[in-house]
Parts: sequence; structure tokens; C-alpha cells
Amino acid sequence: DLVEVIVIAPPEQEGPYLVRDAASRFGFDFRCVSTDAELESTLRDFRPSLLASILYPRRVPQAVLDLCPDAINFHPSLLPRHRGSHTQFWSIFDGDSVTGVTCHRMLLKFDAGATIHQVERPVTEDETALSLNKKLAGAMEECFAFVIGLALTAGLPAGEPQPTGDFPYHPRRFPNQGFIDPAWDDCKIERFIRAMYMPPYVGAQCRLVNGTTLQVVILDAL
Repeated sequence: DLVEVIVIAPPEQEGPYLVRDAASRFGFDFRCVSTDAELESTLRDFRPSLLASILYPRRVPQAVLDLCPDAINFHPSLLPRHRGSHTQFWSIFDGDSVTGVTCHRMLLKFDAGATIHQVERPVTEDETALSLNKKLAGAMEECFAFVIGLALTAGLPAGEPQPTGDFPYHPRRFPNQGFIDPAWDDCKIERFIRAMYMPPYVGAQCRLVNGTTLQVVILDAL
């Protein structure tokens, strides 16, 4: 059967990630929506049977979720670890040996729905946010292909409830505002520098005794 797809992105994702161009290459309709009301109106007209979210930078309102028989999200960590933002940073800074991508059902609460599928990737001792981001991009593609394949054939499983416990949500900010804390031990500082390395974005910074701010990008210099 013919599957109709519409790709939706907010203005902040339309350019840097070339979402419009990618949708065009596959022959998908593309809509740029700026408000929740526009999103709801677009999906009300489209009447989707499945809503799939990948790195959508906003909370999807309950009114939108109620329009869809099923809604799933692809999150770049092994939930329930590292809910929220900057997952590459937190996987490295917390010293994880493995991370990955999770497909889960969407709830109004961020990253809390039942887990449908996970794809793992190792985190090496010299991993940076940049190198891990590339690994997770591949894991995201693998996870998406598997889950959508299920949706189009056997159907999606109910999924497994996420474990309960102390799994914090990470907001869109870095510890210590992106500055190295002199009180950290050497291992923690080294992980912080690697976790902050994501060109062209500003990396780890430190303040010298004369008040000068220095960006640290060469680990061997420490």
C-alpha cells in the first residue's frame, strides 16, 4: 500500500539540518511550523496514523498527541539514562561505556514512554561529543529503519515500561556554564573537555588567574 508522509520541522531546524532538502529528495511533503497551533492544524488536516519524532526541539502538546493513534520518539541515549538534552555530553562526562538510541512511545512528559527498541554504541576512552554524535547518527538511522519496518509490517509492540529510579532529566545547559571547575579531579576535567568538543560550537572553557577566558581543545596541553 502507498504510504503518505509529511515532514514537519520548526524554523530553527529548517536550515542547519537541511530537513526541507532531505524531504524533497524523497518526494515527501514538507511543512515549517512556528507554533503549536500550526503544528496541531497541520496534523489535524493530515490525519496521521503514526507520528514519529526525531530530535524535535520542542514538547509535543497533548492536543497533538491525541490526534494520532500512535506516536513514537527516537531519543539519542539508552533511556532511562540521560533524558533531555545534550546526551552526547552526558554520556561522556558521566563516564558511560555504552550509549545508543531509544525508540519509545511519546507521552506529554519528556522521554518517559514505554521502550520499543534500542540500538547500542560503545563509548571509547578517547570519545568526544563530535565522534559520539557520528556514532549516534548511525544508530538513529538503524533504529528508525527497524522500527518503521515493524510499523509497516507486523505492527509496533506495546513496549516495556522504563525502569524507575534516579534518572535525572538534563536541561539545555552545561555544568558550570561550560567552564572547567578547578575543584574537579583530572579525570573529570578530561572527560569534560572531551564531552564539550563539538565544533563549530564553543568547547570547554577555563578562567586564568588574570581573568582571561581560554577555550581548551587540546587535551595534551593539560
